[in-house]
Amino acid sequence: MRNFVGDKTSLMKKLLLFPILLFGFQAFADEGKRLSSKLDAVTLYAQGAAYSREISTNLQAGDQTLIFEGLPLNLEPSSVQIGSDKSLEFISISTGNTPFDQREKPAHFQQLERQIKEIDLQREDIQAELEALQLELEFLTNNTKLGGNEGFSLADLQQISTYARDQKLQNKRSQLKKQRVLQDLNDKRKELQTELQKIRQEMSLLSGEIIVKLNSSRAQNVRFSVHYTVRTNASWSSNYNLYFEGLDKDLRMVHKANVYQGSGEDWENVALKLVTGSPNQNVTMPQIYPKYINFINRMYNKSVQQMAERDITSTAGQAAGVTTNRFQSDDMLGNTVFAINSQQTRLEFIPERRYSIPNQKTENIVIREMALKTEYEYQSSPSLDPAAYLMAIVKDWEQHQLLDGELSIYNQGLFIGKSFSQFEATSDSLQLSLGKDPGIVITRDRLFNEESKSFLGSDRIQKYEYQISLRNTKPQNVKIRVFDQIPVSQNEDIKVKSEIENQGKLNLKTGIITWEMDLKPKSESQLKFSFEVRAPKDQTISW
Repeated sequence: MRNFVGDKTSLMKKLLLFPILLFGFQAFADEGKRLSSKLDAVTLYAQGAAYSREISTNLQAGDQTLIFEGLPLNLEPSSVQIGSDKSLEFISISTGNTPFDQREKPAHFQQLERQIKEIDLQREDIQAELEALQLELEFLTNNTKLGGNEGFSLADLQQISTYARDQKLQNKRSQLKKQRVLQDLNDKRKELQTELQKIRQEMSLLSGEIIVKLNSSRAQNVRFSVHYTVRTNASWSSNYNLYFEGLDKDLRMVHKANVYQGSGEDWENVALKLVTGSPNQNVTMPQIYPKYINFINRMYNKSVQQMAERDITSTAGQAAGVTTNRFQSDDMLGNTVFAINSQQTRLEFIPERRYSIPNQKTENIVIREMALKTEYEYQSSPSLDPAAYLMAIVKDWEQHQLLDGELSIYNQGLFIGKSFSQFEATSDSLQLSLGKDPGIVITRDRLFNEESKSFLGSDRIQKYEYQISLRNTKPQNVKIRVFDQIPVSQNEDIKVKSEIENQGKLNLKTGIITWEMDLKPKSESQLKFSFEVRAPKDQTISW
């Protein structure tokens, strides 16, 4: 079978990409020239990676077998491609498994084996010494059991007894000392065995091989490229650093990637490409099918609104994060909701330099740096938190194709908080909280100490009146948006009447009041609103 030819790189005049012909694993290849290759490039996916390796070797004329070894055991056979810079006839390509005893052991592995052998020799010597000491102890014990006292004076007996005791004590001490040394050797051997087993396990991850049978028309030096995909042991995810450097400057964002690899080998000076989605080894073009559009269930919209309100309450007071202005939403309840999954779009990022990442390690690498066209305003919901939050509003955020990930926010050099940002769920504008500003003081007060109640026929009327006070202690003018709310009736027997002052805008569907205003330097302002709730006096209301 003839390969196909095409220009791929400047290093390869003729790159031949040859998909694998035989799938599955064979036990091992008993013939062929074994070759190790250098990892050159990795395309990382959310889970899994595509690898590219390079190797040069001399070929003889005629049929021959090459075995590319030291590859992942779990590589996808259907993803294998072989490239060459010379015209060759490929006969077959298959995958296999290199037996451990045929693998070249790394220097550290061989050193560990030598250390274990030395320890075993020491253990044998000590064990022999312990056996000799035990025989000596038995001899001393047996020969101090005298068969009578005839021929021995009292002094002789005392001398013999003292000698036997001293020798036994010395013997026991020697045994204990050597047993401690033996135990230390056993512990050391166990540590070395554990380390040896770890290396063996790592080597087992790289026991895969690709067996290539080919024909070369002449003896020549050939440069091969090897491509394959592994769906495990490598991944990446986005994270961001966001820098606020003043109200007169745009936000600066640094997009980074947490890259993990547990491939079994160290990545040394590797070219990286980061891709969203999963590896695709289809050799045929995917079929596109109709996509149908319909309304989202109204009850779903209602649940979205309820979840949003709960989220507002739970997140009040957070230092930083990504949000959408839910108080401004006029169409959360009862209107059509459009949802687009932008993750269907494949995104690629190529870092500017190569990276070295050790096995089973995570490296945080810079993908890109960008300026976000930003408008700034303060926002406050004093019924939940009497504080003014500096908000950065990014209008054109979609053009940057931001992925969900961890966001670390810095305010003029000060780290203020961290959150997980779901950019895909963000609406027409991206709003980033830059934290509280103590220079704006806000209070919210009930103007009546007691509920104002009255009765009209069978109904009870409850009146509420609030005042929000804002004081700007800063030397410059600030733009602020203030939110509050009145209850929304869900029963025709409950009537709500409101009065909003200071040009506040009321959303009749949500009950949210919005004020937009400018606070002059060193100035104070008040916002007022009131409402009354009319309901049957024999009924208890809740809100």
